[in-house]
Amino acid sequence: MRKSMQMGVLGLVLIGLVGCEAAEQSAQKLAEKAEQAVVDVAREAVDETVKELNKQVDDVQQSTNEWLGKPAEDSEQAEPQQPEQPQAEPDDQAATKSI
Repeated sequence: MRKSMQMGVLGLVLIGLVGCEAAEQSAQKLAEKAEQAVVDVAREAVDETVKELNKQVDDVQQSTNEWLGKPAEDSEQAEPQQPEQPQAEPDDQAATKSI
């Protein structure tokens, strides 16, 4: 009887350990989900902050342009013209090579 009692206690200990491992895995999964939720909330907060900062920078640029007397259209047209300049250079080089 003594051996059967020892085997029963050993079985209960093993069941308890398996239950503890399952609880630990559940706790680990819960911690991972909580960490991901914190990361998502932080990412959203940073995204909102960056959007607001960009809006404020745009407002400051616009008011500065108005204060300097520059029309808003000039600043928008200046950006597309810059990529066109490098395209004009290969045409000039092609004309020089054909001469």
